[in-house]
Amino acid sequence: MKKNTTLLLLTALLFTGMCSCTGQKKETDEKFRAGWELVWEDDFDEGLNETEWTKIPRGKRLMDRYMSRNDALYLSQEGNLVLRAMENSVPNDTMPFLTGGITRGGLKAGAVARIEVKVRVNPAEGATHFLSLLPADRSKHISIDLMEHFGLDQFIYQSVSSEYTTTGGMAENPPSSSLVGVNPTQYRIYGVEKYPDSLVFFVDDLRTRKYPRILTDMPGQFPFDTQDFQLFLGIRLNKDTDTANLPADLLIDWVRIYKPKEGIE
Repeated sequence: MKKNTTLLLLTALLFTGMCSCTGQKKETDEKFRAGWELVWEDDFDEGLNETEWTKIPRGKRLMDRYMSRNDALYLSQEGNLVLRAMENSVPNDTMPFLTGGITRGGLKAGAVARIEVKVRVNPAEGATHFLSLLPADRSKHISIDLMEHFGLDQFIYQSVSSEYTTTGGMAENPPSSSLVGVNPTQYRIYGVEKYPDSLVFFVDDLRTRKYPRILTDMPGQFPFDTQDFQLFLGIRLNKDTDTANLPADLLIDWVRIYKPKEGIE
């Protein structure tokens, strides 16, 4: 989930004046999409269902180093699941912060699929909100980021990373990261479609970018169709985050997974 310093695609003008998703929670989203069949959804009306989701365990990666199962990080609010990042006040826990995050299965290797997540953020300097797909084999340094939001930015990133884009130094051929000028404090629908030869990204039903398979002698350019991916939703914090800026929240309205309707794939 490492970002380019170069902004490769700016689509802010495409979103000027858009009002399909606002700070108010409105259920106007099209659940039955042309060409797609809904196969799974969670609207979080009953809070976090731990038979469907797993709280992200604490680990050594930037994403999970402050993760916790503490119930204060997993709130049910007006039909949203609210994931929280906050100062740690738990006795005998030496970490300075606690962050909430959840994971479940996402994309199967070789499958054509679409994933959508409707969220908004309560931002804080030092906090990063993420909606990401990571390989089930965590030894693979690959990611598909439906959305990353940093600090108080009034835009989000959508990106991919792989051996080709990082150690291979080929983050710009084709462009692996894009900046999308939307207000993330309003409800937005972030989505990605996976095909054997491409990943196609969306915000609020508007296609924002495509990452294609290309002909190249360099290995690992498009590993996204040969791996099972898990969906990770949550917040991470910089180690020097000022606790006065917290809490930060990720408000999740719903998650949906689609497959192509029979005969269309």
